[in-house]
Amino acid sequence: MKKFGIQDKVGYMLGDLGNDLFFIMASNFLIVFYTNVLGLSGAVAGTLFLVARCVDAFTDISMGRIVDTFRPARDGRFHPWIRRMAFPVVLAGILLFIPGAQNLPYGWKLVYVYVTYLLWGSICYTGINIPYGSMASVLSEDPVHRTSLSTWRSIGAAIAGVLIGSGVPFIIYAYDPQGNQMVLGERFFPLAIALGVGALICYFLCYKMTTERVKSSPNQTRVSLGRSIVGMAHNRALLAIIAAAIVLLLS
Repeated sequence: MKKFGIQDKVGYMLGDLGNDLFFIMASNFLIVFYTNVLGLSGAVAGTLFLVARCVDAFTDISMGRIVDTFRPARDGRFHPWIRRMAFPVVLAGILLFIPGAQNLPYGWKLVYVYVTYLLWGSICYTGINIPYGSMASVLSEDPVHRTSLSTWRSIGAAIAGVLIGSGVPFIIYAYDPQGNQMVLGERFFPLAIALGVGALICYFLCYKMTTERVKSSPNQTRVSLGRSIVGMAHNRALLAIIAAAIVLLLS
């Protein structure tokens, strides 16, 4: 087996770049699409995001338990999920920005945004992001190597942030002859397709360039979700990390 090196680091970075192409696009501009193109109110969009975060509280834990208990495939424990979920998460991301949805009756618009957003964020994105994040623990046994993977992952997120944050406004915004800013709703869908192609390339390279070196068997100890939660409640270090993460995300 080849040694851990720069190929693994770049490959792992590309995985987060693929994730964040759609994640940052949805975080920054999905509400623009909902309000300016579909004609929904900010309150409706905000309620959707709140409901989705509540659903994520269960789907994230469920995906973690699925990955932990499934028997590893020939290509490892976490790599198969990159391969299985790459196309579904990209397809679900593209479905978020269908411009024809603006012609639906209001009730069907609500159905459309709830179904597509929960499908993308709470199911497909969770299905690839949880295994991807956990994959760093099996690329090397060396804690220094694992720390470096976290750094390279941050680089991937930063690249996606620059690309989306600085590039997308030039595509979706324009000015009329009177100088008023307007949103070009018809450009969201081809932009989503382009981001999807880029994400698929990143996922493919992440899968090919990284190698799982730490082998493990499925967890044979069947611990109920209730016992897991009780154990978390008594883990002071974990609670401190959770509190810090909540403060960071809220800020």
